This record gives sequence, structure tokens and C-alpha cells, in this order.
Amino acid sequence: MFTTNLKIKSRNEHKNITSSVSVRLILAFCWFYYIKTHDVRDVEAKEVKKALGCYGHKNGCFVYCCSDCGQWVFQSLGCNARICSCCGKRYADSWAVGLSKRMFKVPHRHVVLSVASELWPYLKDNWPLLKVYQDSAIDALNDYLPKSMRDDSIEVGVIVVLHTYGKDMKFQPHLHLIMTEGGFDSRNEFVPKVYLHADGFAECWKYHVCKNFSKAGVPFAVTNWCFRNKRFYVWVHKDGRINHPRVIARYLGRYVRHPVIANSRIDFFNEEKLLVGFHYHDHQDIRHDVVMPVDDFITALIRHIPPEQFKMIRYYGAYARRSKKRFKKHLQSSIEQLKLTLFGIERPKKILKCPYCGGKLEFVWYIKKPPPEIPKIQGELFQYC
Repeated sequence: MFTTNLKIKSRNEHKNITSSVSVRLILAFCWFYYIKTHDVRDVEAKEVKKALGCYGHKNGCFVYCCSDCGQWVFQSLGCNARICSCCGKRYADSWAVGLSKRMFKVPHRHVVLSVASELWPYLKDNWPLLKVYQDSAIDALNDYLPKSMRDDSIEVGVIVVLHTYGKDMKFQPHLHLIMTEGGFDSRNEFVPKVYLHADGFAECWKYHVCKNFSKAGVPFAVTNWCFRNKRFYVWVHKDGRINHPRVIARYLGRYVRHPVIANSRIDFFNEEKLLVGFHYHDHQDIRHDVVMPVDDFITALIRHIPPEQFKMIRYYGAYARRSKKRFKKHLQSSIEQLKLTLFGIERPKKILKCPYCGGKLEFVWYIKKPPPEIPKIQGELFQYC
């Protein structure tokens, strides 16, 4: 792969360029030949198959009927594949909104953690070690926060989201933490801790992740050298303070099960030379244009698909399943209401409105086939699930 600052003229020099490019279009054109020359995991083949079968309104649908005007309305289903830029983002946004309603009604903070690049080769395609990577975050917080607050009973609530890629699609493992800004004491009362010293926490984070990596099989010489010579990354943004859980949905929507690359960032696909061009903006908002062979693009795309049973989002501390009920008075809803929401028992149904008259829609049935015809107004008002 190579990176270059392309000019508009140089882009126009490519022939047979597809202007409206999507991930699904590239996979549809090249996947058959890719699997003949590359080793593909079963989960990668499964996710690509789901994405290739995603034709928007052709995946089946829910059928509704308006009780006022009698019109039939179809709500189409998406594929929800991890690499589908459309369905993956919709799923992430929906999940984020649901989670924000089940969080503690206390201030939260967004923190990003990473390790020295010398440890990345050991994390690459090593999903058990990536689990250790996630566990190290709560070990560091349980060590640092009680000491800084001078209360050994403090228990912090953390949601840890694993990201294995950067904006350039390269392997760049890092963690996004949504943590309570403070912790809960022995009386289950919330004690705020507004200021988190990034440098102090970075040293604690470095100690625990190096110790855990050594126990998990990473050579001690490597972890010891990183501990003595490298600074581990801890990013606490000044605007990362979240005063209300509902606001957290806009953070989670970006990072939870988000596709590796959005279709809007793909600039062209040269079908003759088998090249893909895309762009990204760094932290200084400087644009970078990247051109790579299509095989490298697909490899970078599917490499970040986790095994089927691997959890990219984990809950620790006060947010752990065993601990959460102890702090139920801090939840936005009661534990009983949460159970109804989680397991679908007697939960209130969302009332859908008819796009024609605004009346109430009644669910009729689910069909596996695509709807016979979707009028334009329905396509606009009823998004894919």
C-alpha cells in the first residue's frame, strides 16, 4: 500500500473509473477471484456473503397496514453485516441509542487508550490477547482511581470498545472507554472525580498492560523494554465530558461496530488496473489520499472482522452484569424496566405512523421475499432495519 497526495488531474488520468463506489460494489467485482488466491476465515466469508446479499429492499420485510386509510406499508430489512457501510452504521446508531437509555445518570468521560507500536505485531490476529488488552483497562482503572480518590471501595463503571483499525485502514489496535467520571463507594453512592490526570494514568495503564501481556505469552524482553522506554497513549479530550447519558449516543454511534470505511470516503475504483482510492482526515483535519491494489483493500477490510463469539464491547466494574443491580437507583430506568427492554417481555411497542395519512400502522406479518413494489414515499420515510 502506498499513500500519496493526489491532485484532481491525476485522478482523471485513471480510465474505467467507477465514480459512485461502495464497499459492496468492490466486493461484488473482486471477491470471487480474491478467495481463489487468499486464505479466508469462515467468519470473513460469512460476513462478505451477507454484505453481498444486501440489496437494500430485497432482504425481506415487515408488512404493515394503516388502520385509517387501509394502505399497505413495507419496512425493509438490511443485512447488518459488519463490513456493510449502510447496515453496519444503522445497527451501531440504533444500539448506541438503546444503550444510552440503560446507563447510569451520572457524568461520563470518553478516554482513548493505546500501547506502543512495538506490541502491535503480537496483537495482530491474536484475538485472545486482544481480550487481555481490553481486560487491562479495568485493571488500570481499579488501581489508579481508588488511590487518586483515597477510597479503596470506589468502583468505576466502564464500557470498553475495541477498535483494531485506524482511519487509513491499517492495523492500529486501540480502546475507546466510556467511563463514569468518578465511582461508587461502599454505600453505593456516586462520588465524582472530574479531573483525570492523563500522565499519571498512562503510567498505571502501561504497568498493567505490560504485566498482563507478559502473563499471556508476549516475551518479557519486549514488554520490559516497552515499559522502560515507551510512553503509552492516553487521550482525555477536554470536550469528551458527557453530562447526560442521552448525549453519549453520538459517541457510541461512531465507535461501536462501525464499518471500517464509509462509502463516502471511497473516491474511485479502477476496474482495469484494480486500484482503489480513498481519503481520510487526520487529527489536524489534514486530508490524506490513499491508493492501493484492490486485493490489499479487501484484506484490510476483512482483517478486522472478529471471530463469531468475540465481544468487541465489554462491560466492567459497576456496569458488569453482576454489579449493575447494586446501583439501580442511579439508572435512568428501574431494573424491572430494563429487563423488559432487554428481553422483549411486555415492552411497549413503538407506534409507527402511516406515510400517507399519518394514521396508526398495525403489524400484519413478516415475509422473507422482497416487497412487490416500494413507492418513493415509503423508501424515504421507512429506513431499513
